[in-house]
Amino acid sequence: MPVTDIAAKAARIRASYGPEEQRALAAYADVHSALEEAGLHPYVETRGGLALCAYAPDGTLFVVASEDSLPNNRGGLTGWHLAHVPEDEPSPAWRCLVYDSAPATPGCGERGCLKVDRLAKAATRHLFSCPHTVRTA
Repeated sequence: MPVTDIAAKAARIRASYGPEEQRALAAYADVHSALEEAGLHPYVETRGGLALCAYAPDGTLFVVASEDSLPNNRGGLTGWHLAHVPEDEPSPAWRCLVYDSAPATPGCGERGCLKVDRLAKAATRHLFSCPHTVRTA
């Protein structure tokens, strides 16, 4: 899928945001911006819990969550969990864990690294090494 089609697809999703997605976007605007600056096409996903997703140039997806889904209140965030998947489906054909700064013991009250720049850099580095990334000429 050409990059323009991917950008348009993400734009259509963003244009359909309701109040829940708008609140999430406000809470995670810095993450959204960092993914966009990294050349990805982000959007808010609320089906099955809150996540930020971002289309890569090849049409695959990065999914940003935490121990499970992202908390609506950013103060409850304990770390980032970044996965790379082929599509936005519950059981993708493959899944790469790209970055995980969530504490090893969920609910323990500890916080992992919450630096957004590390999350975005992990995504861009991964695109160059992932065997599932579709290379275009």
